[in-house]
Amino acid sequence: MKASKTDLLYRLKLIRLGGAFGLAAIVCGVSAVEAREIEEEPRPVAAEHPRAAEAINQFYLERGLQPFWLGRTDGIRNVDYLLGALGNAASHGLSPERYGYDTLSTDVALLNPDSNFDETARVERALSAAFLLYLDDLRAGVADPEALNLKVHVDPSRPDPLRMLRETAQINNVPEVLEQIVPTDPRYRQLRDALSRLMSQSALGGWGPTVPGRGLKFGETSVAADTLRRRLIAMGDLSPEPELMSSDASAVSTYDDRMREAVIKFQDRHGLTADGIVGPATLRALNQPVTRRIAQAMLNLERMRWRANQRLGRRIEVNQAAFRMTVFDDADLPVHESRVVVGKSERRLQTPEFSRKMSYMVLNPRWNVPRSIVSREFLPAAKADPTFFERQNMDLYRRGKIIDATKDVNWDQMTPEIFGAHFGVIQKPGPGNALGNVKFMFPNGHNIYLHDTPSKHLFSQEMRAHSHGCVRVERPFALAWLLLSEQSDDPGVMIENILATGDETEVPLERPIPIHLIYLTSWVDHTGTLHFREDVYGRDEALARALHADVQERLTSGL
Repeated sequence: MKASKTDLLYRLKLIRLGGAFGLAAIVCGVSAVEAREIEEEPRPVAAEHPRAAEAINQFYLERGLQPFWLGRTDGIRNVDYLLGALGNAASHGLSPERYGYDTLSTDVALLNPDSNFDETARVERALSAAFLLYLDDLRAGVADPEALNLKVHVDPSRPDPLRMLRETAQINNVPEVLEQIVPTDPRYRQLRDALSRLMSQSALGGWGPTVPGRGLKFGETSVAADTLRRRLIAMGDLSPEPELMSSDASAVSTYDDRMREAVIKFQDRHGLTADGIVGPATLRALNQPVTRRIAQAMLNLERMRWRANQRLGRRIEVNQAAFRMTVFDDADLPVHESRVVVGKSERRLQTPEFSRKMSYMVLNPRWNVPRSIVSREFLPAAKADPTFFERQNMDLYRRGKIIDATKDVNWDQMTPEIFGAHFGVIQKPGPGNALGNVKFMFPNGHNIYLHDTPSKHLFSQEMRAHSHGCVRVERPFALAWLLLSEQSDDPGVMIENILATGDETEVPLERPIPIHLIYLTSWVDHTGTLHFREDVYGRDEALARALHADVQERLTSGL
């Protein structure tokens, strides 16, 4: 017998709680045609995360369409905590508007015992949708790293939405669930705290007037030096001097030893040459507005969420933006650091971001020159002088056989396409080899590895983006010794004996070590110091565009 319109309306109200989806209609015995015939007005649709909609539907079906958030005293307590967390989302560098916080808060406040079923069901579902979206953002980030087209190859571990709803309902403790989902990496919490301080400073008006655009000389007494002093105090690099504080904008100060030490501290945490000289680069960093630093902190919290709880324990980290490699022990403490050179800023040469396990090293390595370098860089040199390969201790190959570059190639007719496709070049071990005396291997599809280099002078530069993508290590044998010390009583002698043979030799690591190639332009180190770096690859700006406009606006405000 066909159901009455009144009965159908009642069952449609139940469907609205679970959403307008086929499974609920089938369970309630209402066909899609009947639903369309009796729908009297548009149903408000809550904004939902794509991965969450189906989970929400299934969750309420399993509950017999009974509410979780509304209609109970403990449910209201969970609602209050959730709204509080959403309202404070900015502390994670997230936007409350993303979760419909204002609308949701208003809707909850307007509910009362006389609210109709439809309205209550709509708000109930909206709470679940906001809850799941917030959990997903906290655990794995807002943006999809692979979709950014930034050479970022990270696969965030996103929580299963249906499981999260089930577990939350089971323990009935939203605060506990939210606490567990926040990344446990202490560096994440430290950067959050730093973000909070930056926001507080912004609310107070920022760091004060910018320092005039000229260099400051040591011993100089001027208004500019006083402006610098005030700015360093506001930034936390110089301790306050109450006896010298004045509201007089024309006050003067002396650029003394105390202020120079503060400038050195500032330079060090911004990756600048720590010489106490307020030159153009230091002045540019000093005059960045606090809003730009807030944006950088927000963006790097996002990057940390992509790798939530992965960067813990024994590992190697290469922070490309900082041009620095750090080795951590099992206790998560830094035990070795080194300056590095990374890929050039040109897009195709940038070092990618990814994680693997370093499983072996190669002493006296040969260099299998990438085809792009062979055709782009070596061909012009060989055309100018066919002895180029011999002088560089290189073998030229065609069809797998070594050939004589001075006799077997018609260089006048050679094109980059032909040369790159049909010829190969290998540089033999020895002095001048581009990989130096050791390379560290973590097999990956990007053909990226760490290695020694004969170009030691590059490590003294502030901006060290000079390679074709691989990572050059300043102190490679210190790293080799550290890694081999776990499997050799005298790794130094072991290394020397192998190097003396002159033969390429693979040395497996009995205990492979995770390695993460990351890109952080803001972080807090193990001493509690907040760092910032220049966006050498332009990834901050691209990520800001992929997130929300307010971050982008803050980021570009200092450019």
